[in-house]
Amino acid sequence: MKIRKLNWAGVQLDCGNKTILIDAVENFKPYYPVLGDSLTPLISFSDEMMADYILFTHLHLDHFDPAVITKYLKAGGKVIGYKKHEEQISKLQVSYVLLENDESFTDNEIEIKSVFSLDGIGEEQTAWIVSYKGAKIFHGGDTIWHNQFWKLGKENPGINFAFLPVNGAVVNFEIVGLQFSTVPASMTPEQAFNAAKLLHADHLIPIHYGKFETALYQPCDTGEDQLQRFSNLIKQPFQLLNDGEMLL
Repeated sequence: MKIRKLNWAGVQLDCGNKTILIDAVENFKPYYPVLGDSLTPLISFSDEMMADYILFTHLHLDHFDPAVITKYLKAGGKVIGYKKHEEQISKLQVSYVLLENDESFTDNEIEIKSVFSLDGIGEEQTAWIVSYKGAKIFHGGDTIWHNQFWKLGKENPGINFAFLPVNGAVVNFEIVGLQFSTVPASMTPEQAFNAAKLLHADHLIPIHYGKFETALYQPCDTGEDQLQRFSNLIKQPFQLLNDGEMLL
């Protein structure tokens, strides 16, 4: 399995001759009123990159980019989606497979599994576990802390890399009718390191941080010193990846 970090929460997996995209987004303009401009350069995906399977954890437009599906899904490729997103997925006019939590889709030696996740503002969300030839990754979108990480770790042994959000963003979405709360809408670094440890992941790979900050979207401190402090405290290794960088 070859792993490449994309923008924000995006990940590209190359499993033999199959390519999988998770939460792959190129266009963040729909959320400009809240997120503002990207603080670091956004990468454009290669026109030669065509995906066999495209997955997304939820329908927020910083994780779900319909134009990526249109542009990069191979002829004969499929969207692998969460069953509770069926209404929206059915409108994409592409082939798709829907999974409930703890259900799997397999393609030869590739296994894609939907597992429990919890969104910070009440939207339906799933997390993905992808396995291929002994390599296994967990992708948590922008999950908040929840009480299922112990269970997920016991039921899904052998996770090498846990891709988890770390920016602990406090959001003000009153412009769309959501009452303001000071509770973070995604995991903080402390929570992400604990979640990775409970998942028994070899390494945490931080995602969903460092790109956006406005008056309406306030992330916590995600400096490398802060991440290293929690790594040492919780005894959970981590690895930082720049956008576009390959892991394996």
